Amino acid sequence: MLSGTQGVAMSRFAVAVSVTLALLVAGSAGAQTEKWNQQKVTALSGELMNSVQNLQTDLENSSQAMDPMMEDTVAQVSDALGILEFEAIHLNAMLTSGKGLKKTLPAYKRLQEIHSELMGYQGQIAITAFLSPPLTKAKTALTKLAPYYPPQPL
Repeated sequence: MLSGTQGVAMSRFAVAVSVTLALLVAGSAGAQTEKWNQQKVTALSGELMNSVQNLQTDLENSSQAMDPMMEDTVAQVSDALGILEFEAIHLNAMLTSGKGLKKTLPAYKRLQEIHSELMGYQGQIAITAFLSPPLTKAKTALTKLAPYYPPQPL
């Protein structure tokens, strides 16, 4: 049984995760309302890539990763963050090389799928001060990319 202080800490932890993951996923799917603009989409993918760089490492170096009770959850979230970073780099590389909407759509879809997967961890892991700002930036970049791609199911 958790002491009062531990229970409060776990509750705050769960709330922080829920809010941040909700922000990350909210608004990331939308209708293609903007005409394709290679330069703009490439710049936005660069913002996304930069925002998620090293999140996996940051999580693995956090105090949560050292908690034996959180080991499985941290490993799963860490894996999803690694895939998120890889896909963001991949999307940016394709766009930088001149690939357009049709060629980059699969990578964009995978990014959306990863965000949906991360939503499943709401309340299970804390998104601490060092993770929250980059995840918010990633959500903003995905929201800005959404009008350039067809709608994706959540």
